[in-house]
Amino acid sequence: MKLSERQLTRAIYSTWDIQQALSALTFLLEGCDFDAKYNNVDLRRFRCYETTLIISLARPFESTRNGTTLGLKALGIKLNTDENKLIDKVLHLRRKIIAHSDEEQMHFRSSTFSVLDGEFNIPHLQFNEGLHFEEPELRQLEQLLLKLKHDMATFLFQLAQKNPGILEAYKEPGMQKGNSSKNA
Repeated sequence: MKLSERQLTRAIYSTWDIQQALSALTFLLEGCDFDAKYNNVDLRRFRCYETTLIISLARPFESTRNGTTLGLKALGIKLNTDENKLIDKVLHLRRKIIAHSDEEQMHFRSSTFSVLDGEFNIPHLQFNEGLHFEEPELRQLEQLLLKLKHDMATFLFQLAQKNPGILEAYKEPGMQKGNSSKNA
């Protein structure tokens, strides 16, 4: 299958998204002992890594504003049922919790407590600081990201062998189709 210029651009940029997701996951796995107890600040740090993982991994599978998607089939990449389930979970988390505040998915507890004999009521807010993925799922995501990184690199390598000129480009924000410069 022949890729359009937009699809090729999406494939190239998706390699960066996959690397970002893998880095965030690596930081999370290296920093978190899943058997330890952590304070809220450390839990939020882990949640930040997980959020970056989810956003970066979801990006290639979402449509751009121009309607371009990364078609893995066009790149010769196939996912098995378990891998597709992981991607579906990532996309659900991104769409409902991470990138948007879906009221049905909100998880918090709020209460008040009185001070100075009821003169003031202080709000007390508690949020779920835990991760969305358990360690085994994170390990599965790690394998999936490594596979995607490898398969996308293989696709781009094969493309470079067949048509090296197609990868000679420079793109920066705001550049429209046809405005890329090969020797910038």
